[in-house]
Amino acid sequence: MSNVFDYIKWRGELSFRNVELNDIDALILSRLSYIPFEGIVPASFHRSLSLEEAAAKFNLSDNYDKILWATDPELLSSVAKAKRFSSLRVSACHSELDYDSKMQFSAIVFQLDDGSCFVSFRGTDNTFIGWQEDFNMYSLTTLPSQQKALEYFNKAASAFDGDIVLGGHSKGGNLAIYASVFCDENVKRRIKKVYNFDGPGFNRSVLRSEEYAGMRDRIMTFVPQSSVFGMMLEHDEDFSIVHSTNKSFMQHDIYSWQLMGRDFEYLDRRTNSSNFIDHTLSSLLDKMTPNEIESFTDAFFKVLESTDNTNFKEIQNSPFSSTLSMLRSFTNLDKDTRSLVFQTIRRAIGSMKNNLSDIKLRQISQNKQKITYMF
Repeated sequence: MSNVFDYIKWRGELSFRNVELNDIDALILSRLSYIPFEGIVPASFHRSLSLEEAAAKFNLSDNYDKILWATDPELLSSVAKAKRFSSLRVSACHSELDYDSKMQFSAIVFQLDDGSCFVSFRGTDNTFIGWQEDFNMYSLTTLPSQQKALEYFNKAASAFDGDIVLGGHSKGGNLAIYASVFCDENVKRRIKKVYNFDGPGFNRSVLRSEEYAGMRDRIMTFVPQSSVFGMMLEHDEDFSIVHSTNKSFMQHDIYSWQLMGRDFEYLDRRTNSSNFIDHTLSSLLDKMTPNEIESFTDAFFKVLESTDNTNFKEIQNSPFSSTLSMLRSFTNLDKDTRSLVFQTIRRAIGSMKNNLSDIKLRQISQNKQKITYMF
């Protein structure tokens, strides 16, 4: 078994000029957008430094609280030592957290030595704002971060010549697709591929648009076998199922994704647990209006924010006091909001029971088919 670190060791001496960007390269560049390069990589589209230089300036001790995945610094160290990645020019590091509009956005541009560029969008971080924006996908037609991604990408395209590839992991994949679908027409012609690594889908209005239809064949979506985040909302594009060695939600960790040479190790189907969560969430949301979803989301994050924390790490550092604050905040919600919260919980439990029954029936049917085939 091998993962991205084995790939970097194996292919690290090959330049993009000689061997073009592939799916694994796209995964690595998508994940690198999670590195907190703010203050290191220029915010300008017209100034840059090499990835090796950016890595040398990065201080882990100063950025420890901003690291989302413990293995991310190791990825940065590995690519900084590999000729394939170390000379890439990095620019346009933009990060924004807007409490008023509930927006979390970050992106960066990598210039490859073959003359193309890779626009990488960061996914959800550990802030409450970032997670609330994810919840808002179910009640809003367009997210503030999607509009920001579109604006950012059009500026990036005007600053660089040549072919363009977009990519992102988690919400970053969703932003990459949105930006490619709704960008200027003259920009769209330059897009080679769009990569979505376990990122959520869209509402039907986006998927049915002419703009989406024109980009659909260039969208590459990859999810692990027990994908949860990647199955949120709806997908119209084909997707590939990648073997992960982790369990359940932890398969969102791209370092657990398995490779075979310069390609992923693929599986034929998603697991029952992935289908269960997907169907449970879908059936729950089908029973709720957009206003109910929005009210529930606002109440949920109002309770979280009552702890005076801004992210989930801070709650973990003070679990007792945070729990007390959340309980007090919940009791102070108005009667109608508390009723909606309890109603949503009951609906969720009902959806879970119904989907468990459906899974059992499908398993019985599959076993009968196997027995019939044997005889």
